[in-house]
Amino acid sequence: MLFLIAALQMQASPPVSNAPVSIPRIEAKIAVDGRLDEPVWSQAARLTGFRQYEPVDGRPAEEQTDVLVWYAPDAIHFGIIAKDREPGTIRATRADRDNITGEDHVLIYLDTFNDRRRAFLFAVNALGVQADGVRTEGASSAGRMFGGSSIDYNVDYIFDSKGQVTTEGYVVEVRVPFKTLRFPSGGPQTWGLQIERKTQRTGYVDTWTDVRRASASYLVQAGAVTGLHDLQRGLVLEAQPFATASANGELVTVPGNPPTTRYQRSDPRAEVGANLKLSFTNIALDGTINPDFSQVESDAGQVTINERFALFFPEKRPFFLEGIELFNVPNQLVYTRQVATPIAGAKVTGKVGPFGIAHLTAVDEDVSASCIAACPAVVLRPTNALFNITRLRSDFGRNSLAGLLITDRSLLDYGEYNRVVAADTRIVFARLYYVEAQVGGSWTRDAHDNVESAPLWKLDADRTGRRWGFHYGISGIPDDFYTRSGFVPRRDIVTARGFNRLSFYGKPGALLEQYTVFVGPTYIWGYDDFGRRGPLEGTESVNNTFRLRGGWNTTLSLTRAFYELDPATYTFYQVQTPSGPQPYRATDDVSGPIVQLQVSSPVFRRVDANITVARGMVPLFLEGREGNARQISGTVSVRPTGSIRIGWQGGVQQLRRSEGETEFGRTLLSRWKLEYQPTRALFFRGIADYRAERRSQLQDPRGLPLLVNGSPSPGFDRRSLRFDGLISFEPRPGTVAFLGYGSGLSDDASLDRQLERVNDGFFVKLAYQFRR
Repeated sequence: MLFLIAALQMQASPPVSNAPVSIPRIEAKIAVDGRLDEPVWSQAARLTGFRQYEPVDGRPAEEQTDVLVWYAPDAIHFGIIAKDREPGTIRATRADRDNITGEDHVLIYLDTFNDRRRAFLFAVNALGVQADGVRTEGASSAGRMFGGSSIDYNVDYIFDSKGQVTTEGYVVEVRVPFKTLRFPSGGPQTWGLQIERKTQRTGYVDTWTDVRRASASYLVQAGAVTGLHDLQRGLVLEAQPFATASANGELVTVPGNPPTTRYQRSDPRAEVGANLKLSFTNIALDGTINPDFSQVESDAGQVTINERFALFFPEKRPFFLEGIELFNVPNQLVYTRQVATPIAGAKVTGKVGPFGIAHLTAVDEDVSASCIAACPAVVLRPTNALFNITRLRSDFGRNSLAGLLITDRSLLDYGEYNRVVAADTRIVFARLYYVEAQVGGSWTRDAHDNVESAPLWKLDADRTGRRWGFHYGISGIPDDFYTRSGFVPRRDIVTARGFNRLSFYGKPGALLEQYTVFVGPTYIWGYDDFGRRGPLEGTESVNNTFRLRGGWNTTLSLTRAFYELDPATYTFYQVQTPSGPQPYRATDDVSGPIVQLQVSSPVFRRVDANITVARGMVPLFLEGREGNARQISGTVSVRPTGSIRIGWQGGVQQLRRSEGETEFGRTLLSRWKLEYQPTRALFFRGIADYRAERRSQLQDPRGLPLLVNGSPSPGFDRRSLRFDGLISFEPRPGTVAFLGYGSGLSDDASLDRQLERVNDGFFVKLAYQFRR
């Protein structure tokens, strides 16, 4: 059956290719006011004929979109005329930067190297509020199962935009200076271009060129603009001096009999530093001195009560974000948050012909030496770590690439180092298929001359057809593989996964616009056991997604999960019986079903929401036995006015033991966010993050207490509340004034169960961006 579907798919007509459009060069300077009433706009090239991409590709767009394009010697200009049959339903607010995905908006992709692998992204809502980032083909990152395109919105670029809602829809004007972009040096140029429009009332996405789902690449289906010559960009020098000040406090314990606690505030601390950039047309040099990487918003909470492995948090620090897409490699072997407290850093990123170049050097302050084997009982004093990360890649074919990564983290005081070398490739062929492979290894020496090395490997194959697709992959990470510059949450495993996808599309006006089902397993073996015995754990799942008219989405997931629990983990466990401690035997394996239902509403004019409900088997790793989980979570976003946003996200998860149905643990998360933005530059935000977590004492199936290393493992019941407030004035990226306050409260050590302030801090930052 699948081969028949594949044959029919291969016979389907390919998307229509668009010939490059020549855009005029006009010596003019105009005000970016969102009106498009200057005479120069009548001379611009007009891009029309938009087609629907989501939910059903290949159809004519239901809403008319026209884009006017021209360029001056120093910038490229876009005028967007987005008509709407129901203009009163347009979603548009004065949102914070990069926070317009839930509003009517237009995205401009500029592939300035015309390599169909990477594009600058400039997005605007109907009022001209900005979002920006980079779209990259074949990027891999933690939490992603498939390759394909990824978008990083954390990067900020300088460009001008203004928009207005009209009686027929909305009009937006965009000006992107050439100083903001990188592109090949030399003569006349052709740039890849795609325009994408999202209409929230219907949830439809339209594109300028006829982009089809039956393709391994999105950018390869973009259009192009020609006629670009004599671009006045020159050498760009940027300097961002900044000053910060902070004053932190914490609850400390004062020795005594009995010990007491008191709140202690440190003296205010002020620092100055600078970020520097020297940018040629295709290469950029970045440097930072005494960088300020203070967080003005805490990372979103995650459930950790039954978690075995490290959790991933994305990079948000400005210095590391420039050109970060060029460091993308499979298996997340570059994770810049490993550089926790840098003293200084330097970076070079860019592209020369088909070759991408990225190198980062940073010095991390006051880190500790480590051991990969037994360490002598000596005290190792803190030292500094030197990071060097180099990524080279080469494009070949129409959309393929090959790359090499070298990372080194060294503690020079102790001779300790961790080095990783890995090569990878992504080969796209027959328009629908790609194969991605990686092979590498790590070499690690600790502070006591213990040395270990180990390989790393990965192989994926993918078909992205319109109705039928698949993704099969296998990867191996042995126990001796270490990366101190990347993010590898789990080692000593071989992971194999395989998914088949079938998609069906409704006719125009149908209630069910799209139905997609994913079917397939994921199996995990111990690294040395692969090929010798069965998997340690895995899942076999069927995921059903229903896209309904009006923007409603529903996903129903049915999964069977199984886990083999390692007896060695419970070697030091005993059961406290009336006759004394007795050996404890954990369950050998657990398995059972998991059901999850998710429903997402359309983005209504004032509100949108989603809810997820799940129930099923879960292993209780701390007790080595089977349990079951019940979980409900969701998000709500409310926009009572064009300047106010109220958001909530949270949920509750309860874990219960299968024997006796007693509670093992429960986690409650609730995060409220209030935003007020009277102007595009001025922003007020308050966040309240509440967490309530409890776990019972560890026990065996009879309810008897468990001893771990001879001691009971008592339960806990604790609550915490974190508040973060921020006033931000940011007239343009890089020029900012921040005033922030954060406070943490907890009842962890409180006998009367009252929340007590345990830490807080004030934060001020002033920065100004010079550019010439």
